[in-house]
Parts: sequence; C-alpha cells; structure tokens
Amino acid sequence: MTSAETKDPRPRLSRHLRWIVPLLPAAALTSACGPSTAPNPFTVDAGPDAADEPDGGGAGGGNPDDGGTPDDTLGGPCNDDAQCDDALACTVDTCDVSIARCRHSPDDAACQNGAYCDGVERCEPKLGCLPGAPVACSDGDVCTIDTCVESTGACTHVLRDADGDGAPDGHCVAKGDCDDADPKVSPALPEVCANGTDDDCDGAVDESGCASPEHDACGDPLVIDAPGAYTIDTTAAASNFAASCNVDNQPAARDVVAAIVLPAGSPLDVEITARTNGPDVAIALLGQCGDPSTEITCGKSFFHLQGGRFAQIRGRGLGDPAKAVALPLYVFADADTPVLLDVAFLPPEPVPTNETCALAEPIPFGVPFFSTLIDAATDVGIACTPLTGELLYSFELASPANVHVYASSVDGDGFPVISLRDAACALPENEITCQNAPIVDVFRHALPAGTYHVAVGASAPTVVSTTVVIEPPTEPLPDETCEGAPAITPNVTRDVDLLERQDDVKLDCLPGAVDAAYTLALPVASDVLLVQRISQGDTGAVALALPLCGGPSDQLVCDMGSQSPLRVGKRNVPAGDYRVVAESLLGQPVQVTAFVRKTIPPLIVPFADACADVLMIPETGGFFQGNTANAAPSFNAGCDQGGGPEGGARDQLLGLSLSDKKRVVLDMGGSGYTTLLDVRKGPDCPGVEVPKACAVGYGQNKSFLDLTLDPGTYFIQIDGLGQDSGPWFLDVRVADP
Repeated sequence: MTSAETKDPRPRLSRHLRWIVPLLPAAALTSACGPSTAPNPFTVDAGPDAADEPDGGGAGGGNPDDGGTPDDTLGGPCNDDAQCDDALACTVDTCDVSIARCRHSPDDAACQNGAYCDGVERCEPKLGCLPGAPVACSDGDVCTIDTCVESTGACTHVLRDADGDGAPDGHCVAKGDCDDADPKVSPALPEVCANGTDDDCDGAVDESGCASPEHDACGDPLVIDAPGAYTIDTTAAASNFAASCNVDNQPAARDVVAAIVLPAGSPLDVEITARTNGPDVAIALLGQCGDPSTEITCGKSFFHLQGGRFAQIRGRGLGDPAKAVALPLYVFADADTPVLLDVAFLPPEPVPTNETCALAEPIPFGVPFFSTLIDAATDVGIACTPLTGELLYSFELASPANVHVYASSVDGDGFPVISLRDAACALPENEITCQNAPIVDVFRHALPAGTYHVAVGASAPTVVSTTVVIEPPTEPLPDETCEGAPAITPNVTRDVDLLERQDDVKLDCLPGAVDAAYTLALPVASDVLLVQRISQGDTGAVALALPLCGGPSDQLVCDMGSQSPLRVGKRNVPAGDYRVVAESLLGQPVQVTAFVRKTIPPLIVPFADACADVLMIPETGGFFQGNTANAAPSFNAGCDQGGGPEGGARDQLLGLSLSDKKRVVLDMGGSGYTTLLDVRKGPDCPGVEVPKACAVGYGQNKSFLDLTLDPGTYFIQIDGLGQDSGPWFLDVRVADP
C-alpha cells in the first residue's frame, strides 16, 4: 500500500474502470489490497476530498515501473484553481495543492442529456462528453418486440403484432393472429360474410354467424332526416371512400356512410359531431356519394377533455328551396366501433370573416363574446400552439390600463388558447403573451394606450366565451422581470405569490405561464439544484438562466410539468450572476429553493454493498455516483411494488450522521434505470424505514426526497424498482430546516 492509500481505507479505482469495476466479482476487487471494510465503517469520513488523493507514485499519479496506472485526471503545475481550466465543461478543475498539479475530475452527471434510451453519457479527461451505450432491451425472444420507451424510461417486451390489431402473431401464441399483415384479420374480430377471408382466424371462411356490414356503400346509407342522436357502426366495414381527411392508421381504416336529408325550404347549417370511446374517427360531408370532388367539409379527430375522441364539422347554407336534398356523410374509423353522431339543423350563419388581423372584429370591454371554432383557419403565430385555427378580435385603450382576458369553453369539448397581440398583430413577434388552460386569465400590467388584438383558438373544436376587462394601471412588482430582479437566498425556500402576475420572461420553458425572476449570485463555480413546489392541479416550470433572459438561448436548464416538486440541476456553473425563474400556468402560489454549493468532484461508490462497508456522506452533503449492477440484493423497501424475490433489486448503502436537525434533499436525477431511494433511521444498520421516505423514480423523474430529519444516524438505500439496477447519481443537499 502507498502512503496515500493508508490515509483512506477505501480502495482506489482507475478512471477507465469506473463503470466496469462494479460488474466484476467482489473477490477480484479486494484481492489486490485486502478487504475494503474499514474498522468502523459508520465513522469513516469519505468526503469528496478523500476521493481526489493521488494514486501514489508522486506527482505522476502512478508508477509504470511498479505496474501502476497513470492518472489521466492530472494536468499541469498550479498554485490555485484559477490556473486549471481545461475548457471542458464536464470536468471539475481544481489545483491539488498537495502535489502542486491541476486535477481535472470528470463528472458524468454534467454530460447527461435527459434522455434514457441513449444510455448514460460519460465524461473523459481531455475528450469531454462521450455518448453512452444505448439501452439494450433485447430479451432474446423472437416473438417479442423489444423497445426502449423514452417517456417511461423502461424497456417493453410486447408480443409480436406486426399489423397492430391487438392480437399477437399466431406463430408465437396459440390461437393468435392468423394473418399478422392485415389489421382487419384477428381472433378478436368478427367473421365478415362473403369476402372469402378467414377474418376471425377460426379456420373457416364465411361461416354461419358471420357479420355483414351495414351502411357500407352509397346504396345503403343510414338515413338521417331530422336532428338528433344516431349510432352508426363500422364493424365489418371495408375502406371504400376518399376525403381530404381520414384516420391516421390507414391500413386499419374502415368507413360507413349516412345520408343527411334536408327538407325543402330555406337553407340550413348542418353541424355534425362524431364521437367514439377511443378509436380514431373522422367525418366528411359531400354533395354526391362517391365523388370526392364534391366535398363540402371534412373534420379530423381530436381528443375530448372527458375522454374518447371526436370530430366535428359544420356545413353552411345547405339545402334547396324546391326539394329535399340528401347529402352523404362519410364516417371513418380505425377499428370496429360504434360511432355516436350528434346532428343539428341550425339557422344559417356565414363563415366568420374575422380570420385575419386586418379583419379583426372590434369587441367591447366587460361583455362576453363567443367564438365557434370548427372551421377556422390558422393565420397567426401563437406560442401556446392551438390545435384549431383561430379568430381575431381587437380593442382600443385610450389610456394606460391593466388588462385581463378571461376565457373558458362553453361546451367543455376543448380548452381555450388565448393570444394577446400588439397593433401589428400578424407575426409571431407581435404576440405579447398567450395562455392555454381550462380557464384562461391573460393579464398585463399597465398596457400603454393603443390598439391590441386577441386571437382565440382552442385545443379542439369548441365554443369559447371570452371577456376583456380593463382596470386602473398598476406597476409590475420588482421580481416581474429579469432586469433588476431581487436576490434569492441560496438554500432557503422562498414563497412566491403569483397572483396578478404576467408573463414577462420568454425562455420557452412553459409558454404563456406567469413568472417571477430572482438573481442568484455565485461567487465561485457552483453546483446548483432548483426545487419548486406547485399547487395541486397547476402546471409549473423552474429555470436557471443568464441575466438577460432574452430568449431560449439564455436558458441554461429548466424543468416543466404538473408533478410537484419540479427540480432541475446543473453542475459546475461558472461564477457570476444568474436568474432563477419560477412559473405557473394558472398563476397559483409556488415555493422555490435554489440549493447552491461550491462545485465538488463526484465521489465514485464502488462498494457500499452492505452494512460492513457503508460509505458515509459528509454532513454537508455531496455528489455521488455508482452502479448497483454487481451489488447484492440485501434490503427490502416499503415502496417496492415491482415484485421479485426477497431483497428485490441489487442495492448499495450510504450513511449520513446529523448532529442537528436538518433539511436533507436527495435527488437521483440522471440515473440510468428505474430508481428506488429509501431512507432508514439507525443507529443500528440497516435501520428502520423513515415514514414517507421511500421514493420510486419513473421515466425522467428519478427518485427524489425532501426530508426534515432529526439528529442521528441514517442509512440511504440506493435501490431499484422490482429488480432494476444500473448506474446511478445521487445529489445530497443538507441545509437548515
């Protein structure tokens, strides 16, 4: 053993073995220097500085004559940290004053791109960030389609179903799909009469009890001669008709036809809504059956707020004064399904003329106006991205005023998307702010006198009620903008009341959300972790940005979503002034904390496999990385619902001793598997689970705990859901409660 090794009883690892070593047998890891167990593992101070001791052999970091491994983290001579910048963003650059040499400690966490399926990126000295090994999902079974799913952060192994009809290939399962190239053939589908195909895979063709499609051709329409609700079924139907819109899954498409019979007399508007409990649906109204050139209107599918899918169209000014008129209605679906048709005969209304800024309809203050968004076109750029087109309105301010634009859906089919725009109106840069939410309140402080526009869109065809209200002008609060933003105190939670706030910061993390900005001053290069709690039912965002907050390019990192708490971290942020931006879509109160510490290199955790070799976390916290792939499944966890044998997944164990009551934040962001984090209370190892201190991390939301802990000894169990294991990161922040 070298003198450096006697200072620290933990074994040292070559940089090149960081991810390989945990996969080797335990005996191979201890044979070179004896057992890794410290005499008293619960009192070992395994702080970050200990991991940065040289590997022996003097300043060379390794002696080739003695079979040592050169230390590729070492750089040139130095007297202080300022002389050690290697221009690689993923290394922590420090001056190791004990040898007067720069040390460039690689930090894999700084390379993570937030994606799961492309693996865990790594940082190599002198090279920087390198791609990780893509997640290997193959289970060796030719009958499964093995896929890495980014949204869930997990592999799926689905029985082979090439045609996507929900029935596995008959070559793989008994009584499976007898034609896995045709989505209209499956054991789950009925036999269709007189088509010469074994549609239900029972070995017989066109047998007794087969289904005949209804309303499958122009000669057999469902007759609708009065307004009301009707049901038409696509079961056993073929794909016969063409229109400008249809279902997305064309191989599974089928269609039926209805005849909308309008009585003789004055023209009518016909509004038709088609609904399913889930399958894709589209409808088209034509002048003549079988002739696509006579199409009057066509409507694609939208998701309904209450579930299922729907399509809606409106034919305007239809009929003949002298005789009844029958108009074909095509109903498209991508499954055998009943389709509910709501048909209304309405007094004729012209197509809205306020499609463009030049034709915007003037609106009064304080009076609701209604926008029917069925066949509106898309004419202006809206950052909040409506799925329908939009209609344009305008108002005049004779003097500065506070402005509220309130909006909601009348029928509940979609939610409104409101864009407040300046006098020029048409271009994306003319948008002042926007919002998309079930209940919209677009607010601006003290808009100057002048002309303004309101664009009304929606997430789906709906009728939107909008009201513009003006109030006496008020000045924005000091934290409304990034310019002159007040300071946020590091490691202290700040309550942010977003009532009567507006959207000032355009970082593109959560367009349309109201926001507040705070200055975060970093005197030295720092590791920053932002944590934001949002109100129930709200969607929020928290971001770290450059001082100007001038656009997306000034955004360093952000997290957006409706799952509280939101959190996002960035390691090794250079010294300087930054902005912390808290956002809420609904303007609800939030709490935000900026955890800050001087940048430290990550501490590699190669063992810590049981109570005998627990790695102790310094009381000030730290940043750790390891790999559970070669650890033993030693401990159960109360929140592990993944099943499997006793002990669950492979796990590692860290310790933390607190002399005072502290707030302890544990974040496993960037880890490469479905993590499980469990905190246990000592003093005896492994301790007893702390109530509400077990967290599973699904997808990109890796395990996170924010705890207030009394003085004492705790054990941090790094685990996986079910039997999942792999490379992990753990950021430990300790602050006053």
